[in-house]
Amino acid sequence: MSDKAHTAFVEVVNPNDSVVWKEKYPIVNGECDGQIYIGDDWKTGEYRMYVSTRNTLGSTDSVMFPTRILIVKELPEVQDLVSTWSKESDGLDSDTIFRQIKPLKVTVELDSTEYHTRSTVKARVTVTDFNGNPVRTKIALTAYDRLYDYPLGNLGLLSQCYGWANSIVQSDIDSKNIFLSDGPISGRLVAKKKTKELSPEGQFINVFDFSNTTGLLNIVETSEDGDFEVSSDMALALGWEILLKPVSGQKMKPEIDFEDSFASIEKVREHSEDRYFPDIHLKDSISYNLDSLDFSGRRIVKLEEVVVKGHAGRYPKRNKLMGYLDSISTLHGNAWVCGCPAGHGTTFLNDYIPGYTHHPGNESYQPVKRSLPVKGKSYTVVKYTGGIYHVDKLVDLKIIEYTGPRYSDEELLRMNGLWKSKGFYPKHKFEIPTEEDWAYGLEDNRNTLIWNAGVMTDENGILEIKFPTSDIASLFNIKIIAWKPNDYGFGEALRKIRVIVKD
Repeated sequence: MSDKAHTAFVEVVNPNDSVVWKEKYPIVNGECDGQIYIGDDWKTGEYRMYVSTRNTLGSTDSVMFPTRILIVKELPEVQDLVSTWSKESDGLDSDTIFRQIKPLKVTVELDSTEYHTRSTVKARVTVTDFNGNPVRTKIALTAYDRLYDYPLGNLGLLSQCYGWANSIVQSDIDSKNIFLSDGPISGRLVAKKKTKELSPEGQFINVFDFSNTTGLLNIVETSEDGDFEVSSDMALALGWEILLKPVSGQKMKPEIDFEDSFASIEKVREHSEDRYFPDIHLKDSISYNLDSLDFSGRRIVKLEEVVVKGHAGRYPKRNKLMGYLDSISTLHGNAWVCGCPAGHGTTFLNDYIPGYTHHPGNESYQPVKRSLPVKGKSYTVVKYTGGIYHVDKLVDLKIIEYTGPRYSDEELLRMNGLWKSKGFYPKHKFEIPTEEDWAYGLEDNRNTLIWNAGVMTDENGILEIKFPTSDIASLFNIKIIAWKPNDYGFGEALRKIRVIVKD
């Protein structure tokens, strides 16, 4: 990706052309990695993933390059699907790509090609140029069950260079782009009460996370139109959910209108044509010999249906800040305690339930001190009707628990002059079990044995890796991608290992 971009806007679209996922991910030095959670309600079929940045989406775009993803309920038999693209139809020769980049040769040496379940795979990755000189590069690697191969969506890194080589995707329109912010959050400060002295120009917004873990004061300033942007660096330090509070110009009753970058992306997508990258690989780096799968001895783990029943809680689960705002929300209610002894070890709660009060408007004596009710505490409520002396007209008397006014998160935030927006989607770490984890006797059903992006080879172009197999016996692909930042050096390799059940 371009080093001019700092935010990746990612969408996943289902076969019915409806967006089922949209999140923002950080781009650091032209590199971005993250995860997408596949919901249980996603239907089967081929989905499309779109990735847009400030400098890849412009006002004149007519072509977009989605990645294909196949969603299944049960794994079908592996079939070698053929891409619809051909050199003849597109007039592209792979040598055109090779002339414009610096190809790297990636070799993988394994200590074996067949392993038992719960054993260790050891490999050495070596990266050189095509003259045999070692190259220090970044490496992304994964080992996954061959059953999950989807050839139409499993294109090589060089395939992504197709657009770059043809000056389509990597066009330099950063300064001209009118659609996307370069930060994950942008919008405009709007003045509900605007005068010459009170305008959104040059105002300040405090940006922080719910727990204020950084302990820093992050301030963004609005432009002459009230526009603002939260930078990617600031968002990276704060997390997924970010709070914003205007800290000046309170007399103008400021509000924040957030810019929806995804709405702009979808507008462009509606008027664009989808194209798919051709399947281009470096010569002698990828093996196209796809072994047939041997299902004999394969350990199939069937998960029984698990149903969890529970009761909804009285209150929504809230973090420390929202809990604090909820606790002071009593100040915004009408309920009050008069302090008059009601018996039963309680006092009277007034104006909490409509019509229930110990001190109607026409009573002739003042209450015994006023105080605020406490959430979770029991009080007596009483209802009278008619007459001057309410004690002669008792209608209802009961003891209730005071739960306080119930406000949604959005209502609580607005009452306190706060706005909430999403920052970058949280980072996911792929966990590899240890011997201690296995000692508990749990099933290890990982179909992805390792996933690691951004590790480096040493000065000799070498990277030593090792990872454990799981309880699944199958044929696994080991895919290695190497790239040299800012130098257009790319390379990839694909190896296969077979995992069998230990006798």
